[in-house]
Amino acid sequence: MIMAIEIRLERVEGCRKPPASAFLVDGKWPRGLPRSALAAGHWLPRVMPTEELVAWMRLQPLRWSTFCDIYWADMSNNPARWKPLLDAMEQGGLVLLHSGEADERSPVRALADFLQARYRERHAEGAEA
Repeated sequence: MIMAIEIRLERVEGCRKPPASAFLVDGKWPRGLPRSALAAGHWLPRVMPTEELVAWMRLQPLRWSTFCDIYWADMSNNPARWKPLLDAMEQGGLVLLHSGEADERSPVRALADFLQARYRERHAEGAEA
């Protein structure tokens, strides 16, 4: 059985010294976080779903599964947006820095679930080889 890798979701507010495994996944650089706080390439402004898709989902919480299907299909078609995160998971845990809430139906939670699924797929393929 393939083990899941821990993905921690941390709010960027108050995070002054992110760990080496941290990636900022917001579209805009947050105030108060110096650009030197993250390693080169650890800001992925295009990895989150569009603001329009998030707004559509928030109008009706029952749209969560459809939201995930749309977002994950878009992500699957654009692996360059998320591959650095999957590669970082190979080194151990991953920290996703974000400015929103990290409840069960948040965009950053959808991203974490997507990454866990891709990680399991990658290792299932490796186990079959």
